[in-house]
Amino acid sequence: MYHRLSIRCLLCAVFVFAAVRLLVAQESTWVDLFDGKSLDGWTQRGGAAVYEVNNGEIIGSTVPNTPNSFLCTEQHFSDFELELEFFVHPELNSGIQIRSNSLPDYQAGRVHGYQVEIDPSDRAWTAGIYDESRRGWLYDLSANTEARYAFKQGAWNHLRIKALGPRIQTWLNGVAAADLIDDMTAEGFIGLQVHGVGGRSDKLTVKWRNLRLREITKGDRGDVSDEKSPADTSIDVKPASTQIFVDDVKIQKLASGFRFVEGPAVGPDGAIYFSDIPNNAIHRFDRVHKTTTLFRENTGGANGLYWTANDALLCCEGTNRRVTRIWQDNLQVLVDQFENAKLNSPNDLTLDNSGGFYFTDPRYGNRDTMEMQVEGVYYVDAARKISRVIDDLKQPNGIILSPDGKTLYVADFADAKTWAYTVVGNGSLQDKRLFCSIGSDGMSIDRAGNVYLTWRDAIYVFSSNGAQLAELTLPEPPANCTLVGSTLYITARTSLYAAETLQQGIFE
Repeated sequence: MYHRLSIRCLLCAVFVFAAVRLLVAQESTWVDLFDGKSLDGWTQRGGAAVYEVNNGEIIGSTVPNTPNSFLCTEQHFSDFELELEFFVHPELNSGIQIRSNSLPDYQAGRVHGYQVEIDPSDRAWTAGIYDESRRGWLYDLSANTEARYAFKQGAWNHLRIKALGPRIQTWLNGVAAADLIDDMTAEGFIGLQVHGVGGRSDKLTVKWRNLRLREITKGDRGDVSDEKSPADTSIDVKPASTQIFVDDVKIQKLASGFRFVEGPAVGPDGAIYFSDIPNNAIHRFDRVHKTTTLFRENTGGANGLYWTANDALLCCEGTNRRVTRIWQDNLQVLVDQFENAKLNSPNDLTLDNSGGFYFTDPRYGNRDTMEMQVEGVYYVDAARKISRVIDDLKQPNGIILSPDGKTLYVADFADAKTWAYTVVGNGSLQDKRLFCSIGSDGMSIDRAGNVYLTWRDAIYVFSSNGAQLAELTLPEPPANCTLVGSTLYITARTSLYAAETLQQGIFE
């Protein structure tokens, strides 16, 4: 009798456990927030932007002279996973509100709360976390280069958000982005923002599709997958080895027949772009097919190149004495003067993780047309305001930021020295110190913080503390280099070369 009772109790326990698991599974299934046909279940708050449905997408369009607009779910959510896709105009800021509210006793009902940013600007903080109408930025992406470069300009992007207790995590196209601990608000609606554009009258749009949400209950919190957090995927600044080049390193000629090549930079398609200054051309080397094609003509003596996280190419046009930005077929002049005087000849540049960039402005050759005596280094912030940050070098040339963005290296070509500066924010520098006693035409850096300098007939590599680690002689005097993956691409007079290393570049 006791044995039978035990079996019955066990069976009942199994049944109850299975029922609970089934209930949890039912409660934890994904649900569509948008039916693909209507805006049922949503309500608009804030400004007067236009929201409409077309082809299974929610389309938000700007209108002039209205504040930020929000299309909000009528239902509130606390702990959840949210997935969606978005496609945004390159000049329109947007975002996804989570755990947000509109309360009559807070700024007359103004929408406020956590916002997962959509930022198509060169700053590229998409999937960072902003506190709308409250505290501002809570978790930007200035320390997460991989997430910044995960954004796809002019394409659909996938965003995943997980809110569980005080922790909010985001992933952009599968790359870990933000990981915030904050307990100000535990519950609220989901909202789709169309940012205000002031008096701008042309229509800008942002589109969303495939919005689905899974509520996280107490019973299934352990079932929710935990991808790597940004702390796990950030750039490792500790070198695994001080050996730079592979044993018996071979220097491979990839392309030749140019006049003076410079500015190698990896593009969003994985190709290496480089300039041929005298021929006013930019070329593209396909790393897969090992072919070289002409990318752009009439470049104004383009020298240093750098691709932004949002797929725009910045060019130092030495002959035209300006820095330009190219996206698709649109060319924009970012800066061509300082304090009403024409720049000398912009030479090289490096981007920070806040949408700004540094560039060097020496003058080689004829100096008759110079409108200022200083051959300086400048910083241009995200708002395109220019400031001179270094004015005491003879001929600044190569320039690069450390992987963490805290140290700026600048080579003084004429003085045969390279200097290091501490970056203290918004382009400001302090603590100038001698890094090494050679100059450089161009620079690169690896994830360990080792600096690669092109000087005379060789590549010299120094650790972040200024100790020389390697020297590699080239068939032609090198002008510039960039480390992509473990391959160092080198522009040297008439040719593009490559050499294998044991280190990893910032970009793959």
